[in-house]
Amino acid sequence: MHDHIIRGMAGETQIRFFAVNCTEATRKIQEIHELSITTSVLMGRLMAAALMMGYDLKSPDELITLKINSDGAVSQIILTASNQGYVKGYINNPKVEVPLNEKGQINVAGAIGTGVLTIIKDIFGGMPYSGQVEIKNGEIASDLAYYFVQSEQTPTAIGLGVLIEPDGYIRQAGGFMIQLLPEAGGEVVDILERNLEKLPNLTDLLDMGFSIEKIVKEMILMDLHSEVKASQDAEYHCDCSAEKFEQGLSLLDKAELQENLDKDEDVVVICHFCNTKYHYGKEIIAKHLAEK
Repeated sequence: MHDHIIRGMAGETQIRFFAVNCTEATRKIQEIHELSITTSVLMGRLMAAALMMGYDLKSPDELITLKINSDGAVSQIILTASNQGYVKGYINNPKVEVPLNEKGQINVAGAIGTGVLTIIKDIFGGMPYSGQVEIKNGEIASDLAYYFVQSEQTPTAIGLGVLIEPDGYIRQAGGFMIQLLPEAGGEVVDILERNLEKLPNLTDLLDMGFSIEKIVKEMILMDLHSEVKASQDAEYHCDCSAEKFEQGLSLLDKAELQENLDKDEDVVVICHFCNTKYHYGKEIIAKHLAEK
């Protein structure tokens, strides 16, 4: 089954929800960046969140970026997503592994340490919006819930998960995001809280064959009359190209370009998001040198 995202309404428009199965995308980023078990779980959780938040954007030209800057072994992470279901990501220390936490679980928080989570929305036709919160937990879901309360005043229940084998094979990855709208009443909140308390582990349910739609409609939002309003395939997709990176050659100074030309060496540029290498030979170097 292809990765996909859904969004909808429940509780007679008192709740809106998003959910995603991003197993293939998580496998893809693991392969591209040669992730460890810890960073596979970390990036899978973040990708699930980015895909759901990206699906809330209004235009294909808009983007959402999640950034983590911290003092941990993994100190820089960037993920970008669109409302077309595309996501891509970069992590500065992909192979880092840390010991399990005191509960015997994969220690995502230990890899991140302390720092800040920044959310940037590039809105088509407007100025980018940026919100930032201190990383309180490091497990991602609770940090994003804190962001929604602090920056958007929206109470949000978030579940993010990656089910991974000891050898690193990713069995399942996905997430859900349930947001209470201003008109949400106490009865709706009580039902939602009861459902969430009884909910088994999300990725275990996916591994048992339950679809993300069934999990949301029949378990998380049981008795809340939910309706899926839209769905979208999702995938790990980098939109880099030789043409885009060539534009960056104009940022190199004249001496650097001349040195490559004299040594008859290509300028090599590597995309951080997909690790594709682009080589620019003497003709292209000479062209940009002449423009200086």
